[in-house]
Amino acid sequence: MLSQDEAEQIFTLRASGLAMRAIAKELGHSYNTITDYLHGRTTPGVRAAPPDLLTDALASYCHRRFTDDPHLRPGPVLAELAGLGYRGSRTTFYRALRRHQLPPGCQQCWAPQGPPGMPGVPARQSRRLAPLPIPVPLITGEVLISYLGRLATANHLTLADVLTVLPPWFHAKIRNHDDRSQHHMLAPAVPQSLHALAHLTGNAPGNLARALPAFGAGHPADPVRATTACHKCTASHGISQPIPVHVPAHVQVCTRHGVWQSNGDQPHLDLTGWPEIIAAQHRASRLLRRLTPPQLILARLTAVKEISQQPASAPSSPPRWSQRLRILQAANQHLSTPAGLDTLTQATIYPDAIALVARAHGHTPGAPPT
Repeated sequence: MLSQDEAEQIFTLRASGLAMRAIAKELGHSYNTITDYLHGRTTPGVRAAPPDLLTDALASYCHRRFTDDPHLRPGPVLAELAGLGYRGSRTTFYRALRRHQLPPGCQQCWAPQGPPGMPGVPARQSRRLAPLPIPVPLITGEVLISYLGRLATANHLTLADVLTVLPPWFHAKIRNHDDRSQHHMLAPAVPQSLHALAHLTGNAPGNLARALPAFGAGHPADPVRATTACHKCTASHGISQPIPVHVPAHVQVCTRHGVWQSNGDQPHLDLTGWPEIIAAQHRASRLLRRLTPPQLILARLTAVKEISQQPASAPSSPPRWSQRLRILQAANQHLSTPAGLDTLTQATIYPDAIALVARAHGHTPGAPPT
């Protein structure tokens, strides 16, 4: 920022016929600074506001990610944004989140945290580690504390009883709201902890690692969302209670049973009569041949916004989504809360949004990957 007197020097030298590069050299400022003042892009004595690197589209992406998982911390979202072209620093990103009023839903997760401690854990296990007699089925993506709780209940134990015979790593993990986070101080204990749980449950270590995200297997950097497992999938295992899980963020539908998996613990939606919504999920998965998961999420958000702003009578309006909403709402009257209505709206627009994304990226049904 230049003062009024410094700016007047620039105009005086320019009026005398001096070239702009010569003015920059004479006054010791950059060429861009000189041209900004001469062309009126900068006002003397007024500091220009830095550009907001978190555009409206990226802010919508952040809102969706924090809605998908209230316990998601900003660090993973910043890493996802970097793949979408965001070039701001961590400090700039945190400042932008506050400016857009986008802190994560869980304020405890938002607060800075130090290394995970292990309070109250005895130096030696108080009881001998022995396999439990009653196993429980593994549910892919299940939250660690949920799995341990089911294991304890099936064997007529408390969660504290199970934790007593497991390594301290488990105490630390279940204290975190997001047990997918992999703190570097806990990483060395993962193999031992995995084998201890395998011995306790009779499951193969590889099966446990694939099913429970807490062990960090697979692709831990890929975005996920918090929901409950498909109730038809869990019922096939004899489980009647909701099971909290993390699923890939682009997955909205259990295509095996035709169930729309709402966020959090919201009721699921039966899609038995709507094969186009199920087909749209298959199409979205095929789009990952061309797009990264964050790119697919952002493209879908952009498409949903475009569709929602079009009147249903417009010639370019995607077909029948508003009619589909009314019919689905009539068939699912239990989804009468604002969150339930949002779920219905997402489900009805979903096929048209995915079709719009596919057209934008040159993908047609049945086309081979390039």
